[in-house]
Amino acid sequence: MDARIHVGPGATMRYNEAHYHGSTGGIEVLPTTHAQVDEGGRLESEFSLVHGRVGCLDIQFEVDVDAGGTVELIAKAYGSAEDEINVNEVVRLNGEGARGLAKTRAAVRDRATSKVYTTAEGNAPGAVGHMDCTEIVRGKAVARNVPVVVVRDDRARVTHEAAIGSVSKKELETLMARGLDEDDAVDIIIRGMLA
Repeated sequence: MDARIHVGPGATMRYNEAHYHGSTGGIEVLPTTHAQVDEGGRLESEFSLVHGRVGCLDIQFEVDVDAGGTVELIAKAYGSAEDEINVNEVVRLNGEGARGLAKTRAAVRDRATSKVYTTAEGNAPGAVGHMDCTEIVRGKAVARNVPVVVVRDDRARVTHEAAIGSVSKKELETLMARGLDEDDAVDIIIRGMLA
């Protein structure tokens, strides 16, 4: 997919993309989006690939937001075996009072990899941006998160939070005490996070 999105002044666009794949992988999902949100506009985009194996997922999303505009980008992905998950998002808050959120939830297990690169730029007074990334790693999987914060106006504010780790031991023990084996319990916890 190669998308060009233009949200006009005061307009709202909501886009949800959900993928369901089989158990063997080998698929390439390569969505690229360039978006412009005009004054007072709103763009909400949610991408979800949490059922089945993908092979290679490479999300590229760039958005420029004018005064009073808002963007919310949500990406959720679950990789296993040798899956490769790459998320690269750039949010440029160019207008006064522009707002942006980039939220990523990823889980990788076996030998899968996850690489999340998010850039948020506060380029105008009152611009507020936030990046929120949570990744769960299991087995020999590898997860990487690189947030980049750029502020070009002293009245703008951009924040980020990232957490990479394993599933909660307490949640795992609770589910196993109810009769689930460890793999099924981990899968339920991960799917709950991705939901």
